[in-house]
Amino acid sequence: MSQSTVLRPTRVAASVALVSALGASQGAYAQLEEVIVTAQKRLESAQDVPIAITAFDADALISKQIAGFADIRFTAPNVTYSKANFTGNNFQIRGIGTTLVAASADQGVGIHVNEVPINAPRLFETEYFDVQAIEVLRGPQGTLYGRNATGGTVNMATAPAEIGEFLGNFEGQYGEYDHKKVVGHVNVPVNDSFAMRFAGIYLERDGYTENLFTGNDVDGRDQYAARASFKWLPTENTTVDLMFSYFEEDSNRSRSTKTMCRNDPSGVLGCLPDGLDFDLPNPSSQLSNILASDLALGPLGIFPFGSNERPENPNDLRKTISDFDPEYFADETLITLNITHEFDNHTVALVAGYQESEIESEMDYQWSVGSEVELSPALQLLFPETYATQFFDGQLPMSARAPEGTGSIGGAVKSRNSTLESYDNSNQDTDQYSLEVRIQSDYDGNFNWLAGAFYMDVDLENSYFVFANGFDYLASVVPGATAGLDGFGWVAPQFMSDTAEYTIESTALFGEIYYNFSDEIKLTLGLRYTEDEKTIQDRQLLLNEDEATGERFFRPFGDDSPIDVPYRNDDDSWEEFTGRAVIDWQFASDNMVYASYSRGYKGGGFNPPFDPLLFPSSSPTFEPEFVDAFEIGSKNIFFDGTLQANATLFYYDYEDLQVSKIVNRTSFNENTDAEIFGLEAEFVWAPTDQWMFNANLAYLDTEITDLQSIDPRDPSDGRDDVTIIKDLTNAANCVALLPPDVFEAVAGSQLSDCAALSAAGIPITDGIAADLSGAELQNSPEYSISIGAQYTFYLPGNHSLTSRVDYYWQDEMYGRNFNKDVDRIDDWDIWNAQLTLMSANESWYARAYVKNIGDDDHLVGMFVTDPSSGLFTNVFTVEPRNYGLALGYNF
Repeated sequence: MSQSTVLRPTRVAASVALVSALGASQGAYAQLEEVIVTAQKRLESAQDVPIAITAFDADALISKQIAGFADIRFTAPNVTYSKANFTGNNFQIRGIGTTLVAASADQGVGIHVNEVPINAPRLFETEYFDVQAIEVLRGPQGTLYGRNATGGTVNMATAPAEIGEFLGNFEGQYGEYDHKKVVGHVNVPVNDSFAMRFAGIYLERDGYTENLFTGNDVDGRDQYAARASFKWLPTENTTVDLMFSYFEEDSNRSRSTKTMCRNDPSGVLGCLPDGLDFDLPNPSSQLSNILASDLALGPLGIFPFGSNERPENPNDLRKTISDFDPEYFADETLITLNITHEFDNHTVALVAGYQESEIESEMDYQWSVGSEVELSPALQLLFPETYATQFFDGQLPMSARAPEGTGSIGGAVKSRNSTLESYDNSNQDTDQYSLEVRIQSDYDGNFNWLAGAFYMDVDLENSYFVFANGFDYLASVVPGATAGLDGFGWVAPQFMSDTAEYTIESTALFGEIYYNFSDEIKLTLGLRYTEDEKTIQDRQLLLNEDEATGERFFRPFGDDSPIDVPYRNDDDSWEEFTGRAVIDWQFASDNMVYASYSRGYKGGGFNPPFDPLLFPSSSPTFEPEFVDAFEIGSKNIFFDGTLQANATLFYYDYEDLQVSKIVNRTSFNENTDAEIFGLEAEFVWAPTDQWMFNANLAYLDTEITDLQSIDPRDPSDGRDDVTIIKDLTNAANCVALLPPDVFEAVAGSQLSDCAALSAAGIPITDGIAADLSGAELQNSPEYSISIGAQYTFYLPGNHSLTSRVDYYWQDEMYGRNFNKDVDRIDDWDIWNAQLTLMSANESWYARAYVKNIGDDDHLVGMFVTDPSSGLFTNVFTVEPRNYGLALGYNF
């Protein structure tokens, strides 16, 4: 259902508008304007399309304060959003989104810009500007939109150039956090067949989080985007739309809001699995500290193993004590081309697109300042060259990311510290192009059809690093195989999940037929054939295994081949049919009911590389997922066009739904079956030309039906007849199938060596699998509500003053599929409001706004690290309160 409130009636993009007739005489009844959408690849009234749709035009985005991708959740039913831990985000529709952690993972919700599918969108980073419409299609769209649309599709249409009218807009904003934004566009008609449109945005603000160590505000923004659009009508039946856009951000944006942990005094886990506090992991549980400790290095060790001394973690989600401020860079170039030609009874369309994007993000690994260290006096005596090169100022070098991968040993140094520190780096480069050709009929009779072909090619490079100066210290003082500093020849170890190349080549043929049994009853049948081919070249670097001897080693340092660990080269392909069948009955001019069945598909992929000694029986791949979706809906207009009431009931049967977890320095993506049931109701009521109300009510019941999985937080699954072990050789966890008292009597400490224990005859396993049958899918609240109210005051001189308040509430949910108490995210709500003064001729306006009136820091998602990091949790929140004033001019 489309929801829109027009602040500038004569400037409305008529393609998606649901408005009260603000131009009517005061006290008159309103009329809800017809909404035109492109959900079925052609222009149709939204009330005639048998799909659950929420759509917004440019004015609705402003009035509902939908500044970016994340704000859609406050207005579209059964939509949730959370930032992800690396360089992406999780936009979910009806419980399905992007929860996998792998370079080869596909999205569960398709993202399209001007009909072009975007494999790695950067939409969550930039704010919307000069947008014609946003459409959210809920439910699988496997026929017309194809791969990766099992959850639904979000379509964004940028404002095209308009022939025949010179117009534009300029707006400036200033708000809290020194928020400064300038946005505008200008449309220039050149002649009767050609026009140009130019638009841009610049945004800068201070950070939402205070770093008490550096004294800086972090998680700020400094970004801009520019767009050029061209329209050409070479003939009266041909339309060509070409769009170029560029976006760039260079800021201190943080990927997560806060590190949380309930400290584990034993060091076996690092963080206890029974809750989250404003604390940090036991440092003796973390691999970089273990390797630099007196346990590993004797008197040369710089960390006293067994110590639980840790720095302060402020009891505030918006305060941190961190040695490093985040660094964030992203850019994107996007080109779209849309050509249509109308014949007598047919229309041919060509949609082509190209995207190139780059992102790199660095931030403190656990938002803290480590413990002070003191170098042994013997270090300078034993290794004078090493000391002079690496420790000349009594501090520890920290490796920087470098193409050679040699770290501080090769001279790549990020910083020097007197404390044990760590940071991570997440980066990705993407190139993609796509082409779609369609032909559709426009016959006068009962039968029509659509047919098309699609091709997409994606090339991606992706890597994730964790650097710790404990690793650098180890590499500097432990003997290696050959040459190096003082004869010590290890490259400074750094965790690196390196995808040198990942490619997708996707081709598809699709078509639909439409048959009208009568003027009221219509049948739609659709079918799509998709062939996906994926290739990958990747590896994981830190502790590696010599395939010939089975011996573990770090990477040797040498001029010829500083990185000598081989890549995995793999490929896979899938061929699948998807489709839909829909029957809709327009039993009155303003009332329709429909029933549909659709089949959705999302391609399989490759798990990130992993240590084969830790996971000897694990699969390097995960399977594609499939969904059979059944939906019943009704779309209605009542009371002389003043009330719109739509409702949808749906049921999904998922086969091999893809889910993810982090364990032992890698992510594992698994498959499970699941069922999803839900109900959505959407209302808009405009009783007069001054009042408008909207309300969305959503119910969502998600259930995993078949999954046994080891919980990294608690590999014992809560059992008291087994014992959790911390493996001191790699900081992983394993489980002894003995009660703690028996294990202590037989083997002693829980801080041990899993392989050695197994060799000694003690029964050892990776963990006790938890039965997740009946568990809810992550980030899937059972109930959610969105309510809005708007009133327009008519002022003397034909000025108007429009006030609006919006409210959103969502039920509690779980941040992980394990559904433990520690995973529970409480229910929360949020209030937004704004006041807009519009001039009589709509040439100027002023808008005061406030978002998150209560200044609440609600949690919306979480990410749990692995045992070698101490199992701390990164949490993600809504943005804090932000208020400001916007002044704009239309011409």
